[in-house]
Amino acid sequence: MSAGILDWVISLLLVVAAGFGAISVIGLLLFPDIRSRSFTGIRAGILAIALVTIASVCYGLFKWSNTGDLQYPLFILGALIMLALVIVLNRIATGVVCHSSMPAQPPSPGAEDRH
Repeated sequence: MSAGILDWVISLLLVVAAGFGAISVIGLLLFPDIRSRSFTGIRAGILAIALVTIASVCYGLFKWSNTGDLQYPLFILGALIMLALVIVLNRIATGVVCHSSMPAQPPSPGAEDRH
């Protein structure tokens, strides 16, 4: 792949990632409850991070094939570790936020007498 085409591909990936990042922020700000905020904000954020990781891997592979330096495979490994860490931490946070039970509130005094 030539450098010009790769620049366009990486630019496109980063613009789409910025769009998903904006959707993530808007979802976090506008949705009313924690579950919809978590679902939209986190999922769109993960897509944005995945697109940035793909762009990073493309750049690293291209530079590694041209120069042969060791820093580019390490860059690719770091980008992939970052993506894996975000996904694992997302699973943990989703388990804590969405799947934990809500504490039951005791009935208010005199609530049975009103019926």
